[in-house]
Amino acid sequence: MTVARALRRIALLLLVGSVPALTVPGLARAQAASADEEFAYPARTGDTLIGIGQRLLLEPRRWHEVQLRNHIGNPRRIPRGSVIRIPYAWLRMTPETAAATAVAGTVTGDGRPVMPGETLAPGTVLKTGADGSVTLTLADGSVITLQKSSVLRLEHMEAVRSVDAAHDIRLKLESGRLDTVVKPQRDVGRFEIVTPVALSAVRGTQFRAAFDADDQQAKTETLAGSVAVRAGSNAVLVPAGFGTRVDHAAPPLAPVALLPPPDLAGIPATHGQALLLVAFEPVAGAQRYRTQLAQDPDFHSIAVDTVSTAPLVRIADLPDGRYWLRVRSIDRLGLEGPDAVRAFVQHMLPDPPQPTMPQPAARLTGTQARFEWRAQSAGTHYRLQVARDLAFADLVAERSDLSTPAVAVEDLPPGRYYWRVAAVNSLGESGAFSEVQSFMQRATAPQPAPPTLAAHELHFEWAPQSGLTYRIQVARDALFERVIAEQALAAPRLSLQAPFPGTYYARVQTVDPDGTAGPFGAVRQFEVPIPLWVRILVPLALLAPLL
Repeated sequence: MTVARALRRIALLLLVGSVPALTVPGLARAQAASADEEFAYPARTGDTLIGIGQRLLLEPRRWHEVQLRNHIGNPRRIPRGSVIRIPYAWLRMTPETAAATAVAGTVTGDGRPVMPGETLAPGTVLKTGADGSVTLTLADGSVITLQKSSVLRLEHMEAVRSVDAAHDIRLKLESGRLDTVVKPQRDVGRFEIVTPVALSAVRGTQFRAAFDADDQQAKTETLAGSVAVRAGSNAVLVPAGFGTRVDHAAPPLAPVALLPPPDLAGIPATHGQALLLVAFEPVAGAQRYRTQLAQDPDFHSIAVDTVSTAPLVRIADLPDGRYWLRVRSIDRLGLEGPDAVRAFVQHMLPDPPQPTMPQPAARLTGTQARFEWRAQSAGTHYRLQVARDLAFADLVAERSDLSTPAVAVEDLPPGRYYWRVAAVNSLGESGAFSEVQSFMQRATAPQPAPPTLAAHELHFEWAPQSGLTYRIQVARDALFERVIAEQALAAPRLSLQAPFPGTYYARVQTVDPDGTAGPFGAVRQFEVPIPLWVRILVPLALLAPLL
């Protein structure tokens, strides 16, 4: 053995003997160190090399080569627990399969749709569409979730004969992302995930692996345990809560702490609308966020997988059911942090009705207001609220069981009001309220009191209304087509020169401070009498010729 080869072997033994190892860019399987190619067999009580050869080796007579490789002095006396290293190529192996335990969206295996529960043989190429994900349970108990727009080849899956919990598994990630939960270290054997530029040799840890075929970048995010990441002659140890990135033909970056997860406490436990808004406070240092939605807490079947630059995601047309939401922060290196997970129930409630009357910012006159909105499906009831404030803390009217999309509310004093309406389903569950509408309720314009006549003047007065000005009209006809006087007034009174005797009509209109005039009030009919002197002189004038 050359000095260089010995040094490489020692380095590898230090890595794989203490932590799960992840060998990253630039290495192919043929270039992996010899320790990665050897099966570590733990000797049992009564083991001999001849017996081991008969049970484990394709060619039992090679037991003496095993003796030489492991520097065993007495082939008949092997201490229990001694680790005997045997090249995998010498072992008797049994092919294994993987089970597709969960499938979502578009997933194919060798071009055919993959069905839940399907058994997948070695060599199968799995592809997920933009809406797809598939979770595999391997024979060693490890769980792999292949996410959207990914390609994975089940390159090699075998068990070592006659050794419990000994497996040799190699999966090739050609593009995309996967989550891995590897069987704990009580198992023996080999577990590798390779990419065109990377090899991951791991045991007993939880981590994520990603390969970007366009940028030729490999990323590793360790969630539990530790991963040793090696590229060429450079290696870094990535503990839980840290990640690293390896660019093509470059050493691994120094591990960096993964960003904390967003706070999802504001997501309600029950959501009742078809559009789900996932909103949260930004995370310092986050460039993007990955949001995933599943109907199982392990996210083995991912229904939604999206990346956004803002801490806000809209998920439309969500059917009723129980869901789990998880969100990760993504840093400037593209590394994704731990998951923030929130469970919620989607239970569709009626959509908010659309108000139609009063129109926004309408001005109503009198003490009654009529409210109308667009009707929904048969059997729907409605809930109306009218308040003096936007928070609807000061309610002046509430109707909770309206069977028609209209109602009149009486006895509303003048002022500004706000109203909203919600639909109620057959179970008595209320949906969200409509957008708040506002309106002004104004008092009916006053009717002038009967005018008084003094010193050839008519004097009009009427009840004042606070904050308003007035317009008065006096006409010869009830239709006010022959108006003889019209004035704008700040005070509720008017004096004008008395017109010719006859029947007249007067009415008052109130005007808001912004100049908006309301309807005229009730009409006052009145008489302008013939002056007394006329009533005396006219009869005398008629009698004069007779005298």
